[in-house]
Amino acid sequence: MTLTTIYVPIFLYLKGNEVWGQARYGLLLVIAFFAIQRLMIMLGLFPLSKMIERMGFRKSISLSVIFLMGYTGSLLLANSNVWWLLGATICGSIQITLYWLSRDSALSQDIKFGMMGSRMGYIGVLENIAGLLGPFVGGVIVAVYGYSTLFVVALIVLAMSAIPLWWMPPHSHKNGVSFAGLWYFLSDGRYVHQALASFSTAMNDYGNGVIWPLILFIQGIRDEKMGAVYSMAAVVTIVIQYLAGSWFDKLRSRKDYSDEGVFGIASVGLSIAWIVRMFVSSFMQVVSIDLGRQLFNAVYANFFTDYTHLGGKRMGSIAFWVYMQAVYTMGVIFILGVMAIGVYFDIWKELVLITIALWSLGSILVARESNMR
Repeated sequence: MTLTTIYVPIFLYLKGNEVWGQARYGLLLVIAFFAIQRLMIMLGLFPLSKMIERMGFRKSISLSVIFLMGYTGSLLLANSNVWWLLGATICGSIQITLYWLSRDSALSQDIKFGMMGSRMGYIGVLENIAGLLGPFVGGVIVAVYGYSTLFVVALIVLAMSAIPLWWMPPHSHKNGVSFAGLWYFLSDGRYVHQALASFSTAMNDYGNGVIWPLILFIQGIRDEKMGAVYSMAAVVTIVIQYLAGSWFDKLRSRKDYSDEGVFGIASVGLSIAWIVRMFVSSFMQVVSIDLGRQLFNAVYANFFTDYTHLGGKRMGSIAFWVYMQAVYTMGVIFILGVMAIGVYFDIWKELVLITIALWSLGSILVARESNMR
């Protein structure tokens, strides 16, 4: 599904010559697609969190798979009728909300404080193994059989993925979400570091998942080649992320600033990588910078996830994840707005990469969670 969620708006709007000849128009359409999706997520956060509280983990995740299938099917139909993209944004926004709120709430309940790093590292490894072949295989399917076949295969895989969910243990999800609680989360010293970090990492995530692949596409690195880049990078991630999990627990057990220092170095490394990305122009340069970046990102991603789930465990409510998603959406809208301004002045690549590089440093604040009680 990685290839589908990352590249679909790009290929739908920029692949055809009639749109590629109007590059600015195509870029704005990509921005609009993701901006509308995030705004729908914001609107659905409170009511869907109430639904998750009543339904529990298994039913919520299973329902999210159905909406992910609707998202994929809508993208398949959008190839013949562009209005199906509206269905894709609706299904995608509901799927993201149901899945991530349920998943993160359940994980923060289940994992003990002292084992957060190793457990989240193990989960990250499994997710990366699952995603290792996805981009490459997806790229080959696109190159040989086309996008329609890719979406059909994705639908079949999604339907099968819902089956194991019913063997998972039940979870209860305390709620308590409110607008007053959101304001408290944004202003109180016990949680504002999590809010600022979520805002920052949203730009890093969408930079990697949307903007960077778009830059590569425009530079002529497409389909199976692009998938190969992410598959090779995933190999590095799997090894380092597995080691980083237990490393986090050991550093944090010292009760000093060891884990914060390592996370700070990883964050700075990512920031520098965003700056270097402005100057790449060939496939081998992309491979080199992305593999190098993964050395920092594997540690960064594991530590960041550990800090956020420690925060969720400390609050003890699904409201934490609702507020994190709300702030995350603000970060996405911000970077998409910066991109839109850059498109207007024809400097979008440089403006976006510099913005992400600077804000990546803001995620360092989440490390304050290490010594919170």
